[in-house]
Amino acid sequence: MKQSDKSLDKVEAGGVLAESDTKFTRGEIISYILIRIPWFLICLFTLGFPAKYRERLRLFKGLHKINLSVDPENPLDVKYKPWSTPPVYSDRGNGNNSLLTMRQKQQEEWDRLNITMSVITATSAAALAIQAVSPRVQVYWLVTTFYSIAFGLSLEGLILVTYMTISAGGSSDEAITRLAKGILIFDPKKYRMPRLSAFIMALPAIFATYSSLSLLMGLAAMVLAGPAEGVETQEKEYLLATIIPVGVGFLFLCLAIILCEIATWVEIFGRKGNRLFGIKGSGEKYPKDKPDVPPHCSRCCTVG
Repeated sequence: MKQSDKSLDKVEAGGVLAESDTKFTRGEIISYILIRIPWFLICLFTLGFPAKYRERLRLFKGLHKINLSVDPENPLDVKYKPWSTPPVYSDRGNGNNSLLTMRQKQQEEWDRLNITMSVITATSAAALAIQAVSPRVQVYWLVTTFYSIAFGLSLEGLILVTYMTISAGGSSDEAITRLAKGILIFDPKKYRMPRLSAFIMALPAIFATYSSLSLLMGLAAMVLAGPAEGVETQEKEYLLATIIPVGVGFLFLCLAIILCEIATWVEIFGRKGNRLFGIKGSGEKYPKDKPDVPPHCSRCCTVG
């Protein structure tokens, strides 16, 4: 009886421990409210593109080895030092292999989105020019609203894709890996923002999708709507319905540009602190028979 009572006490104690383990801490609850719920709402209103691109960002984490946790028993396990190695640019391809790298595949996707948004911009601009060519034509104000939204979002998408293409082309694999892991400026062990990087990466696809939907809804409104009032009589409604989505898109565009600029200048000043290609004070330089330019691929153009 005593042994059975003791076993029952252990089971009950284990049950209490199990229940205590399932309880959320205060920090986890705050993190859930401030991060997970807004993230779910953002994914909901952006058709799930940020969540998809977050999974894709996991493929970019292997471009450069960033070891944040060091095993003291392993002598080969070295702590990560930012910008302490020569930069590598895998977006320039591999001369020994015809397969495209992840950065090249991403650039191809941006090129396709650029073409898509260029077509949407031209189509919506031509649709908006109907009233200017023939003032007698009375176009329903909602049709003009949808075409204006498509025109504005596609233009913002074109600006963003052009900027991200140039910015990514000048960034090394280490900088891309840092962004994929959500490392920007602060301590990478405490402050990491992979969701923000995924959202910025998904913005071109979001702009292209919503501008296409606006163009489609404008066409549907043009076909289904009968004789109705134009923009001249519904000016306030037209301005509100147009400026809200275009204004939100402009804010996202500014956010993406600011974060990309921060990441670019962090790498520039970081490499200057390490004498651009070598660790400060180490005297590390390229061989004399090699040009003073960084290698573009770790497999085909490594120096030394």
